[in-house]
Amino acid sequence: MSSQETHRIYINHRPHPVDRARLTGAELAGLAGVPIDNVVVELETPAGLREIGLDTTVPVTAGQSFLITRQFIMGGAA
Repeated sequence: MSSQETHRIYINHRPHPVDRARLTGAELAGLAGVPIDNVVVELETPAGLREIGLDTTVPVTAGQSFLITRQFIMGGAA
């Protein structure tokens, strides 16, 4: 894919034009505006959601959907 070619992916059901054929989980989180220190990146597949690591590079094709959410850790007094 040339750097001039763009296609549309969906992050949290919102379209995002991208011009790269491969993105990391951290780059996808950045497109969504979610801080990488508290994020879960998932690819929507026919079999369900598949988690993508922040350092994992995934091939990106037009029409793909990603779910990017904050990971909450609840704590309290014992």
